[in-house]
Amino acid sequence: MKYIKAVLLICSISLLASCRKDFTEIESVAVVFQLRFPDNFSEGSIPHDIGIQIRNNITGELKMVSSDQEGKIALDLIPGTYSFTASHTYTAEESDNLIGHAEESFVNASLTPIVITEATQIEVKLNGSRAGGLVIREFYYSGVPTSYFYDCFVEIYNNSNATIYMDSLYMGNTKSASSAAYGFINEVDSVYLAQVWMIPGSGQERSLAPGQSLIIAMDGINHKTDPNGNPNSPVNLGPGIADFETYWPYTNRDTDAPDVPNLIHAYASTTAGFDWLPGVGGTGLVLFKLNGFDDLPVSKEPGTSSTTQYKAVPTSAVIDALDVVSNSNITADKKRLPVTVDAGMTTVGASYSGKSVRRKIKNVINGQTIFQDTNNSSADFEINDTPSPRKWN
Repeated sequence: MKYIKAVLLICSISLLASCRKDFTEIESVAVVFQLRFPDNFSEGSIPHDIGIQIRNNITGELKMVSSDQEGKIALDLIPGTYSFTASHTYTAEESDNLIGHAEESFVNASLTPIVITEATQIEVKLNGSRAGGLVIREFYYSGVPTSYFYDCFVEIYNNSNATIYMDSLYMGNTKSASSAAYGFINEVDSVYLAQVWMIPGSGQERSLAPGQSLIIAMDGINHKTDPNGNPNSPVNLGPGIADFETYWPYTNRDTDAPDVPNLIHAYASTTAGFDWLPGVGGTGLVLFKLNGFDDLPVSKEPGTSSTTQYKAVPTSAVIDALDVVSNSNITADKKRLPVTVDAGMTTVGASYSGKSVRRKIKNVINGQTIFQDTNNSSADFEINDTPSPRKWN
């Protein structure tokens, strides 16, 4: 018996030894990112001190670095798939030297996925824009835990020092966000919108003073107390709070709040359903102004069999944009908006969380709150646990 046990023990040890796996350490490779300014920047200018984020899409490891005096970032990276984001803001004086405009401006870029297999150099062309006057200050889209989502709102803020007329301002959203790649992801000259609304007016009827905001509600009621609302809702979007609502007349299932004016529905990829539904998992949201909206082309989503048509709006007309997704695990290749209008994306973390995303405060000048605006929602926005229209101080 003892002999048999000894033999079994020896065999067991032999099997363990034979099953041992040899682990090979993965060696890193040298990767250099070379940044280039947009073509309209001063000849010979170099994009140094640009903030960079490089994330390993497999391990989640995040590196935060800055470009050197030659506009380069040299790193040792293990082979894998990465996301690259760059952003930087220039003062009015710096902008005057770089692009000939004495207004605050910014540059940004986003690349994903980047597949690294060997030592390489990657050229990154930055996008550049001047800071806009109107910004999306807050977007509440997640709904509350009882699956109630009619209390969505968008707050638009005048971040400038001059009065802006809101007449004929368009607000549009893309197809709702998801974990699937968007067929228009590589289109950088246009945004493709599923729904578009417009503020009515002839041009001089709806002014917005510096430091003031305008609220657009999905439904213009006090969602906390109205019989058509939900007591779990965190917001009152009734008269005196909401300036406009998105009334949906097509299926006779949306109640028109009589004391809150309606936006004009300028385009619909579908008129089915019963309300404007940007998506509790997020969407790409844009503000823009242009003439000839009705003449803009429409397109089907590439790579799909869907017959849905999306309105193509040139990025040159976009005033502000915000890309929101369902959670922080969504990678940049699932973006809905091109990096030319939003280099990043943000999230409340989960659907039906009762939370919103709001723009970070940059500073206060002569009593006016100035919000951060670098065209990178990853940097510009934060989670607001309790949505708060017109409350930012």
